[in-house]
Amino acid sequence: MPPQTESDAFLFSATRLSRMSQALLLVVVLTGCSTINLVTGSDDATRLGGQSETDATTSFRGGVHRIVVAFNDETGNQGKIQYDQFNRKVFRGASLMGWSYSEDQGKTWKYGGKVKPPAGWAVLWGDPAIIASRTNYGMVFMSNLAFPDSKFPAGGVDGRVDTALGGYSVIGGACIARSTDGGVNFQNFQCVSNTDPIPGIPAAVKGHFYDGGSMASSSQGEIFAAFVDVDASQIDIWRSPDGNQPFARLPPPFPNYYVGSHPRVRVGPDGTLFVMAIIKQGSSDSNVPYILAMNRYRDGKWSVPTFADINVAAYPNVPFGSSVLGSPLTMRTGPQFSFDIGTSSVDRDDSIRILYTKTNEKGWYYVRGGICDYNLKSCGWYENWTFGASSVRPGDRQRLDVFNPNVAAFPAFIGISPRWQGSFLTRYGNSTTTLNLTRATLGYVNGLPLTIPVDIARDAPVCSDQRGYWGDYDGFLPVGVDGDSIQFMRFMTDSSSGCTKRWQFMGESQHVRAVDYRY
Repeated sequence: MPPQTESDAFLFSATRLSRMSQALLLVVVLTGCSTINLVTGSDDATRLGGQSETDATTSFRGGVHRIVVAFNDETGNQGKIQYDQFNRKVFRGASLMGWSYSEDQGKTWKYGGKVKPPAGWAVLWGDPAIIASRTNYGMVFMSNLAFPDSKFPAGGVDGRVDTALGGYSVIGGACIARSTDGGVNFQNFQCVSNTDPIPGIPAAVKGHFYDGGSMASSSQGEIFAAFVDVDASQIDIWRSPDGNQPFARLPPPFPNYYVGSHPRVRVGPDGTLFVMAIIKQGSSDSNVPYILAMNRYRDGKWSVPTFADINVAAYPNVPFGSSVLGSPLTMRTGPQFSFDIGTSSVDRDDSIRILYTKTNEKGWYYVRGGICDYNLKSCGWYENWTFGASSVRPGDRQRLDVFNPNVAAFPAFIGISPRWQGSFLTRYGNSTTTLNLTRATLGYVNGLPLTIPVDIARDAPVCSDQRGYWGDYDGFLPVGVDGDSIQFMRFMTDSSSGCTKRWQFMGESQHVRAVDYRY
C-alpha cells in the first residue's frame, strides 16, 4: 500500500517485506509492559516546586552512561515567582531551567539543579530543549527561553508574559547552557536573540519573541538550536560548528510563509539538517489551512519546502468533560507533530517517519503517521498508521482524543536491527480526569503498513491550571540497549500526588515521570 496524501499525488508504490516481520510485531504487542519511575517530586529538592514539560538526551562521560532530562522547573523560585488565585508575578532572577539525570537506566534520578540567568538577562523561562554532542558525548547543551534586561520592567511582570509590554512579549530570545561532564552540571554558554526591526512591533529591536525550543547535533560536531520567532512568524535556527564556537543564525527555512508552531529539528547521518513546522501560505488568516511542512539544509542552503499534509491541528485544547476544583478540566498542547530519522526499509526510502495530529468531523483529535524520503522529494501518510478515530461512525458516542505524538528511531547497530517507535497521549470518553500514554511500532507486515497501539501508562491523573497548562510537550527517545532489545523512554508530567490547587497560572501538583519499555 503506497502512502496517501490529500491530493494522492505522491511517488511511492507497493513494496515487499520490510525489516520487521509479522512474528516480531506480534511479540512486541503481547509483551508491551513498561516501568514507571518518578524523576521529580519524590525528593526534598523538587517536592515543593512544580516541574513539567520535558526534553531528554543521553550522554557518556568518564565511563558513565547518563540519561539527562530537562524540564520547566519552579524549584527554588519562592519570592521570584508569586501566585494568587487569579494572577502570577515574575521578578528578576527567576529561572525555570532545571534538569535531572540518571546513571542506572532510569531506575533512580538525581536532581541536577537550576541554571541562573546570566548577565544581561533577567529571567530564564522554560520551553526546554536538550541534546548531546555526537562527537563528544560528554558535552550536553540545554536551551530555555529568556527575558533580556532591556525588555524587563523594573517592577516585574504580571500575568501573561506574551503580552506583558502593552501587547508585546517580554521574552526576547533564548539562553543556551553547556555541560562538559555529561549533564551533571551546566553553565551558561551563550544567549541568542534576533534584534532585526519589524514594522509595527517596537519591542522587536530589543529581542524578538521566541517560543518553543528544539535542539539537534550532527556527527560532524555541529549543534543546532531552533525556536519559532513569533514576531517575524518564522523559524530561527542557530548553529555552532563544534559546540565550542559561538552560535550563529541560519537563513529561515520557510521564507514567504507564515509559521504557526514550534519547530522540530533533527540531523541525518550525513550532516543534513531537517526542520518540521506547521505553516500557512501568506499570513495567519484563519480561513487558510495549516500545512505540515519540512525542509532540509545542506551545503549552506535550504531546499524547497515539502508539504506532508494539510488541515493539521496546531495547538488543540483537549476537553475532559468535567470540572475539577471549580473550573473545567482541559489540557492545552504544544507542537502536534514529530519526526525522526533512522534506517530505511530494505525496499523503500522511508528513513523519515512522522506522526501528527488532525481533527475529525466531530472535533475529536487523532494521530496520523507517514513517511518522507531522505531527499524530501515527497511525503505521504498511511491510513494503517492512524491512531484514534479519523472519522466517527454512527455508533461512536464516547469522545476519543489522541494527541501529543512523538517519534523515536534507533537506526541500527552491530547485530541489532533498526527500531521505530511512536508514542502519544490518549483520552477515552469515560476518562474525565485521566489519560493514558500509548506506544506503537511504526512498521510493516508483509510489506504493508501495520501497527497495534498499546497503553503503557494508564489512568494518569491530570492537574492542569485554569488555562489548561500541564506541560505542552514531552521528550521521547531510545536510551539504552539490552541484548537485542532497545529501551525507549518518554518523560511526561505527573500529578499522581494529587490535585490540590487549580489557579489561573498554577496546577498543583505537577512533577515529572519516566515511562520506559523495551522493544
